[in-house]
Amino acid sequence: MTVQVSGGTPSLICDPPLSEWAAVAAENRAAADRWSFDIEGVPARDLRARARRRLLELAGFEPDVERPLFVSGHQPVFYHPGIWIKAFAVTGQARCHRAHALNLTVDQDAGELAAELPVRLGQELRYVKEYLVRGQAGRPLETLPAPGQEQVEEFAARVEERLGTLDWPEGLEYWRRFAAGLRKAAKEAASAADLGVASRRAYERAWGEELCPDLAISQVSRTPEFLLFFVHWVRNAPALREAFNRALAGFRSVHRVRSLAVPFPDLLERPDGAIELPFWAITPAGIRRKLYVKRVGGDLELSHLEGTVARIPAAGGEEAVEALVEAGVQVRPKAVPLTVFHRLFVADLFVHGTGGGRYDQVTDALIADWFGIAPPRFAVVSASLYLPLGERPVPASALRAQRRKLRDLVFNPQRFAWEAGELDDGTIALIRRKEDLISAINQPGAPKRQLTREIEAVNAELSRVLGPVAERARQELARLEARARSAAAALRRTYPFFLYAPARLWELLCAPAGVGPEGGEADGSRSGRP
Repeated sequence: MTVQVSGGTPSLICDPPLSEWAAVAAENRAAADRWSFDIEGVPARDLRARARRRLLELAGFEPDVERPLFVSGHQPVFYHPGIWIKAFAVTGQARCHRAHALNLTVDQDAGELAAELPVRLGQELRYVKEYLVRGQAGRPLETLPAPGQEQVEEFAARVEERLGTLDWPEGLEYWRRFAAGLRKAAKEAASAADLGVASRRAYERAWGEELCPDLAISQVSRTPEFLLFFVHWVRNAPALREAFNRALAGFRSVHRVRSLAVPFPDLLERPDGAIELPFWAITPAGIRRKLYVKRVGGDLELSHLEGTVARIPAAGGEEAVEALVEAGVQVRPKAVPLTVFHRLFVADLFVHGTGGGRYDQVTDALIADWFGIAPPRFAVVSASLYLPLGERPVPASALRAQRRKLRDLVFNPQRFAWEAGELDDGTIALIRRKEDLISAINQPGAPKRQLTREIEAVNAELSRVLGPVAERARQELARLEARARSAAAALRRTYPFFLYAPARLWELLCAPAGVGPEGGEADGSRSGRP
């Protein structure tokens, strides 16, 4: 039997609305044409044109830099549909406006390939986390090895078993579509990042979807344009460190954040004068390390925990880029420089999720402070979708009332004597005695300590008599708590994308604006349906 949706109502966050994206992109583009700053002697407008052309070519597009470019991205993991929907948003806008769209694979981040899954244990719905590839300390997803076929089959069997406990045949169908693509992708994947991307794209294609291409940050980071941006940061490390930390301090002040780790730690200066950079270095062993720079004579020395990485000319420029390439240095951006580079030099509109939109307030402040320009506007897209697991939320008031009843059965048991059925003379006498004691204790000059002890003794005797009532109340509370746990498991928004059909995302994203995925009217019939 197919279980119908109940409980959570799908919701969409989209700011600005999709109908305004083309105009915002045009405004950002027009503002970029007026920029007058440079990066290592290269005018910002020229670097932007070069970077856009390079990334479009890497993504397999014709390098038409005049078309609008919508960019989003995330780590290549089994993420939930609230993240997946960003790729649908940029793809849909590209189709509507004859634009390009890119999905950046943030493969330099640490992570794992794992999935939260609903499972029914007896009468109760719970959720568990099943791992395909566990994270390893210091290893980014780009160098984390892909699993072997045996690991894939074991993971597939565990997921199948979990989903098989649900009365939800469509869920098993969705999973099996994904598992088929996962098995095939695992045979060719060189890393966990490769597998994350390839398995998702295989799932999309199984539904007839071809979303925007994925481009790995590890590829972007090797381009001459990105390395020139990196050199600019290295040459200006002391001043940029101050600007970075000022932006963080402003964020914390506005949001009343006390933790110095939120949204990320300040950049530090080592005792030897080396300045921390908001970039990683990838070692030959595939480990990522914090990167530092200090001036040594006429050079800038890059180093990390394992020693010196390279020396580049302090004059910077293209010569420094060549020195990095010759030294084989592999640098990767952390969050802020990643979005600074792509918002300034690649995208006409960069699309964040809610978390990225929050931390990019720091990026906005840094851009305004360091480059002296109004930061390009970005968009925020996220969604909450729920699986059709048939559980309904338990009102918090019902749980509070039942817990209060159990407490009252200890301190005011007489209130529930009627639930015991017909009362014998002894119980009636206890209730009357309790009433008399309460009346007495409220009299002026009453011996309160003695009366309190007598009340406690009566309460204890009434509680013993009303034991079956208390037991039923405990059972009802346990039932409500089990229902609440089941509802919480059913209404999690973090289950993986492969438990959802792409049509649900198109319908949520496009229907409010009345625009279908191909730029036509959204009428519920579309090419992505199976």
